[in-house]
Amino acid sequence: MTEETQEAQESQAPEPEVQESTSGEDYAEFIAESKKYRQRAQKAETKLGKLQKQMDVDRQKQMEENDQWRELAEERGKQIAELEPIVERAKADDATMREELLSDFSEEDREDFKELPTPALRKVHGKILKPKPAKTENSVAGVSTTSSKKMSEMSKDERRDNWAGIVAGYTK
Repeated sequence: MTEETQEAQESQAPEPEVQESTSGEDYAEFIAESKKYRQRAQKAETKLGKLQKQMDVDRQKQMEENDQWRELAEERGKQIAELEPIVERAKADDATMREELLSDFSEEDREDFKELPTPALRKVHGKILKPKPAKTENSVAGVSTTSSKKMSEMSKDERRDNWAGIVAGYTK
């Protein structure tokens, strides 16, 4: 109970006044304060979730002790009815994904891999059928240093500017 009273006192604390300022320190303070409030809200939400689950468990135990089995069975039946469509969709999605992955393999590989669980099948699919990078020349992308003119047609200044390209052309 002390934690609840502390949280109640913190929530009743007066809000700090917002001043219009453009300094970076003020923004940092606002961000830090925002993070603090977000963390406190997240803690409260997780605590609320735990308490609600505990209350449900306690209520079910009390109903079991009072021999109210029929009501328990009805509640669980409702929960199952709510979850069945979700499970069916997940199974259908999984089957579709498996078929898509297996369709990329050859007939022999399909037989070998059809028993694998879906995550393992996805991993094998990625490793075996991974597209290989196209082979390119070892040259670096960019502007060509060689001129389209022959060396004898170049002026003295052009030869000096393009000397590295001319030498590279002769070494190849």
